[in-house]
Amino acid sequence: MKKARKIAVYNNKGGVGKTTSVINIAYSMQKAGKTVLVVDCDSQANCFSFFMTAQTVDRILPTTFDGIRHTTWAQYSGITDNEKNDFDYILFDLPPEMTDYVRDIIRYCRTVYVPTMLGAFEASGLETVTEEVIRLGAKIGGIFITMFKKQNDSKMYELFRDSLQSLLMQTIIPNSDTVRESQKAGLPIEPYFIEKKVPKTPACWKIVNAYDGLAAEIMAG
Repeated sequence: MKKARKIAVYNNKGGVGKTTSVINIAYSMQKAGKTVLVVDCDSQANCFSFFMTAQTVDRILPTTFDGIRHTTWAQYSGITDNEKNDFDYILFDLPPEMTDYVRDIIRYCRTVYVPTMLGAFEASGLETVTEEVIRLGAKIGGIFITMFKKQNDSKMYELFRDSLQSLLMQTIIPNSDTVRESQKAGLPIEPYFIEKKVPKTPACWKIVNAYDGLAAEIMAG
């Protein structure tokens, strides 16, 4: 029987693009023909609110995208194994803290992907994250850079690459003002671009292509 791949997206620092990444990774995966369940584990419920289309009593809720469903961690515990394994991937959007609650989810998923910005504080925090994930018996699937500004971040990126080596994923998510705009519109970035008729050039679609690349790396892992 097919088993869903369970993936936690976590960093102990907020504001690094964790929820944005979950939303757009899920979209890229479903675009590639995969079925995805997004589980919002954060009390702020930003991911859950983003995908909400209707109030129902179902544990697994629909979204406007055929390949994506969503739920909360509280509801997830009542979903059967057969229902979970209907999905190719289950993405868990974790809060930026390391509590017993978060530890339990990391142990359950056993694979963690870590979004991070570039900076000295972020670098020191990553060491804490990786050590704790390994201590919990899980593995780091990869660390990926978000909100990258080439003119400011290139030197720091080289330091991160030398330090993290194989843990650092190839895909870099560029900084883009359209992230906030797409979230206000309630859309992942690609459908937002389509709605706004953004020219489909590599320069304009750089962030869309980056999330496609990131999802491909995760699916190949």
